[in-house]
Amino acid sequence: MDAVVYLRLSEDRTGQEAGVTRQREDCERRCRDRGWTVAAVESDNDVSAAGRRHRPGFEAMLSRVAGGEAQVVVAWALDRLQRNRRDEVRLYELCERLGVIVSLVRGPDLEWQTPTGRYLADNLGSLARLEIEQKSDRQRRAYEQRAKRGEWVGGRRPFGFEPDGVTVRAAEASAVREAYEAVSAGVPLAEIARTWNAAGHTTGQAAWKGERRGQPSPWRNDSVRAVLLNPRYAGQRSHRGEVVARAEWPALVDEATWHAAVAVLRDPSRRSAPRAAKALLTGIALCGVCGSSVHAGGSTIPGHRTYRCRGAQGHIGRSAVPVEGYVSAVVVARLQRPDARVLLEDSDRPDVDELRARAVALRGRLDSLAVDFADGSLTPSQLRTATERIRTQLTATEAELADAGRVDVLGPLVHAEDVAAAWDGLPMSRRRAVIDLLMRLTLHPPGRGTRTFRPETVGIEWRTE
Repeated sequence: MDAVVYLRLSEDRTGQEAGVTRQREDCERRCRDRGWTVAAVESDNDVSAAGRRHRPGFEAMLSRVAGGEAQVVVAWALDRLQRNRRDEVRLYELCERLGVIVSLVRGPDLEWQTPTGRYLADNLGSLARLEIEQKSDRQRRAYEQRAKRGEWVGGRRPFGFEPDGVTVRAAEASAVREAYEAVSAGVPLAEIARTWNAAGHTTGQAAWKGERRGQPSPWRNDSVRAVLLNPRYAGQRSHRGEVVARAEWPALVDEATWHAAVAVLRDPSRRSAPRAAKALLTGIALCGVCGSSVHAGGSTIPGHRTYRCRGAQGHIGRSAVPVEGYVSAVVVARLQRPDARVLLEDSDRPDVDELRARAVALRGRLDSLAVDFADGSLTPSQLRTATERIRTQLTATEAELADAGRVDVLGPLVHAEDVAAAWDGLPMSRRRAVIDLLMRLTLHPPGRGTRTFRPETVGIEWRTE
């Protein structure tokens, strides 16, 4: 008979596929001993069968059986082949309908042509699921204990660290630090993703392409966002979405910087703002007639850029180059003034160390509440009231940390020896952030028949002096 071999390993930390290789050797030995011909080998390496996760190798195996390519399915053990009731039913119904045998290296042969065979298959399947669920419970408790000790429990290599999850990988760590600074300065996630991709960084998570595993995926907005929201980069250990301890690995950024980036990324207004405008003043400057924002485009002359009002009436249409040049010159002149350093001062800056200690104490009080409730010292109502009060205080403290850690977008310009050169060297997103921080811009109609640029038609209201 022809056989299709199915291999699976839930987690391959080394990426060398040693586990599935051992499974394959044992399964092929079973086929030789039984005189079966191996028609195909399908594999899901480093893929869990929990929940509804897609298993391309499992699907390919079912397709081969349904197509009559094999009369036997060979697997190392039943828990390698199935881990949930849904996949078990699909496999069993297909094998029963076509008279296909399932042969297990670490178990019996399962066939569905007799009542005894069906009974054995059903009971072994139930026992396998019971063992899997008990193992999951033990692992869940062990993970929780290790998390509260701040330990790394394994998994995919986190960006910025070596596979041990603790040792810092210098080049990636530098990229992470720069990204936190960039996002707090208003740089879109898409630009950070392009920067990481251009530097040759990848997510380390391979994408599925058909039935084969592809190359590591390039960075996208959502994957960059997931990295920057992860508390591990502030040296914090989280478990099930909650920070539970200081981590055993070093922080790549301080806690205040992390909170500042989180505040930016979770700000609802960020999602409605222009994500990565290609023009300097799009979404920043306002129409002097109706107050609507202006946007670039709309010119009928090739190569000639304009700014136009977003309002229905289209009140203004301004040539972009002279307006941008004037605004840039005003910004540079302001930052070249001797008193420019005043813009960097913040007499109300909170004590970061004190805020961090307060946050740690509040998280400790939350843990104590859980212990008191388990001991019967608190009623459910008292637990809810106390938890809500402490969480409110913790949210306020983390908001203060975020304010304390906001990156100073003006610093690189104010401290530059040549402000004009530094300005020209900034990417578009950074220049837009500086303009939006310093001033409110209003573009007024230049007047009918006017062909020369008039500075007074660009209204500038300084946000700070």
